[in-house]
Amino acid sequence: MPNTWEKITPNTIYQVFKALPLTQEGKDGLLYLYQPIIGAQALALYFQFLGDEADSNESEFIHLDCLNALNIGLSPFLEARKRLEGMGLLTVFEKEDPEFGKMYLYQLEEPLVPQKFIKDVTYSFLLHQAVGERKFKQLTRRFKPKKMNIADYQEVTANFTTVYGNLDLNLFSRTSDQLEKVAKEYEQAKESGLKVDSTQLDWHFLMELANKKFISKTNFTSDFKAQLTVYANLYGYNELELVDDLLVQVVALDTGLVDARQLKQFVERKHQTTFQRPSMQPVSEEADVRRFNLLRQTGYSEKDIQLIKLSEKTAPYDFLEAIKVEKKSYVTDSEKWLLKSLVERSPLPNSVINILIHYVLVIQDNSTLQPNFVNTIATNWSEKGFQSPETAIQYAREFVKESKEKQAAREQVKNTRPNNYSRPPIRKETLPDWAIKPKVTEENPEKQAEINQRLQAYLKRKEGES
Repeated sequence: MPNTWEKITPNTIYQVFKALPLTQEGKDGLLYLYQPIIGAQALALYFQFLGDEADSNESEFIHLDCLNALNIGLSPFLEARKRLEGMGLLTVFEKEDPEFGKMYLYQLEEPLVPQKFIKDVTYSFLLHQAVGERKFKQLTRRFKPKKMNIADYQEVTANFTTVYGNLDLNLFSRTSDQLEKVAKEYEQAKESGLKVDSTQLDWHFLMELANKKFISKTNFTSDFKAQLTVYANLYGYNELELVDDLLVQVVALDTGLVDARQLKQFVERKHQTTFQRPSMQPVSEEADVRRFNLLRQTGYSEKDIQLIKLSEKTAPYDFLEAIKVEKKSYVTDSEKWLLKSLVERSPLPNSVINILIHYVLVIQDNSTLQPNFVNTIATNWSEKGFQSPETAIQYAREFVKESKEKQAAREQVKNTRPNNYSRPPIRKETLPDWAIKPKVTEENPEKQAEINQRLQAYLKRKEGES
């Protein structure tokens, strides 16, 4: 309960209880599915409690020992505990002991097995929000139940009666009371689920709004309410927005029913930041000739124009792969996902992304595309509104030149300064973050031309193979 948080002190006693040992499937669920949502400290706290519960020598513990074991303070402990409670992994009880004061009982709940976790739209939504599309797909593939193609087979399984015969009904009736008593001892409480405060929404008002939009009341099960409450918490929806902005968009008009998975997918699409790239309008050959002649007149070399043409007709992955092949290297997994993110999320056209790749790997002569470095450049170029490869080339060239001049000026001041007492005040220049320590590389036109030529040859070969 929220009002008990301040009552815990490091010397407060607690006990831990778990009805059954943690299963391997439950452990997998904790490590791979719950952990991205609850965080590392909450996961560590669950296993700390699990270790306490397994201690056959002690039944009572003080919070101080738990805090020391996890190397955290009381505030992070309470936050981690709250996260476990909210995800249905921990139930907390308290009592007032006449001798020891406030005492707590922490009841560990069995995590949902991966298949049930992913099947639940609310859990899977939270996981998707925590890990992103790529990792979410990877996890769902990992825990997807195996299926066997039995189309060519016919089932010939023997039934119970054939193998064991009929039950002795007289004997069964004489022992039924004892068997029922044993069965009751094995009854488990209902699986603990997400702890969401559904009272924050006015359900009577929300369902009245839904009814006016021909959305059936049968949709509003406890699970469906929990799903809507999660959306209200994450995105700040009120009752009117939940109905008009979400439910109306996915309701089946003939039945008034809302498919929970379809709703989840709609919300994910609605809140995924992507840029819609304008479709490239076909340019006449004559316009192309005029454009490139103008570029030549304004100082672009034939090598630049060759690179511009190459960047405009090549997909970013093929462009990256071609450069890597010519550098006798390969495209790493992190580079694949970085490129996918750039193409999907940044407003830069593919041709500018290709120039960025060329700048980092050829001009700067880096071995790989480092995500932080590349994303900062891409953000800088996006803010400047680069939409053509020639603009990116010109900016990168001017930046390298300016950086070299500033470095040379600093060296000159350093070498000509007579002593520290006559040091002039230094005016600090404001540069983009990615430019604070630029790698000032002397341009090697011959080397770049060679790479560009081999790059073009490789792409032509690849095009021919496909």
